[in-house]
Amino acid sequence: MTDIVFLDTETLGTEIDAPIWELAAVRRNANGNETPLHLFIDHDPEPWMSNPKFPESFKADYRARYRTERSISRPDAAAVLKNFLTGRPHIVGAVPNFDTERVAHQLLRPKGIGELWNYHLIDIENVVYGYLRAVSEILTASGATSPVDHCLQLPWNSNDLSRAVAVDPDDFDRHTAMGDVLWCMAQYDAITGDAQ
Repeated sequence: MTDIVFLDTETLGTEIDAPIWELAAVRRNANGNETPLHLFIDHDPEPWMSNPKFPESFKADYRARYRTERSISRPDAAAVLKNFLTGRPHIVGAVPNFDTERVAHQLLRPKGIGELWNYHLIDIENVVYGYLRAVSEILTASGATSPVDHCLQLPWNSNDLSRAVAVDPDDFDRHTAMGDVLWCMAQYDAITGDAQ
């Protein structure tokens, strides 16, 4: 069985060049052993921090938690990731392509490193949606009322989906890289029964 890596980044915007300033991951092997990774990555915060469209709450979080002296360079981050992601693990995340595209663009390609993960990304919101859709269909077919149908209408709300599988997003330090990794893991484990 291929290892899975729960991955999340915090960036200074949604653009592909908006710097990754925090990265967290937890690698789980076939035996269930887990290895965490948490990095702060050196970058130039401008013009991103001056952008009036970048939410003030994210700016405040950045100012409160990022310290240059605790960060590593982008080349060093690429080397750490090359080691951490050996064997092409499956990446699990909330909209994981957001993170993998930026990791590849900002950290790996400049060092001549190709993508290190299996190309089948696992988006936890899609997994939860599919699970809830199946639950709804089973309940409806048996004549019962489905308590999760409100979650299945587009656009999805990731907090509602999470709560529908008994994972309260308020129990996690959301919009921090490790907090979002742990939130994603809890949802994955709630559905797959892989809880540690």
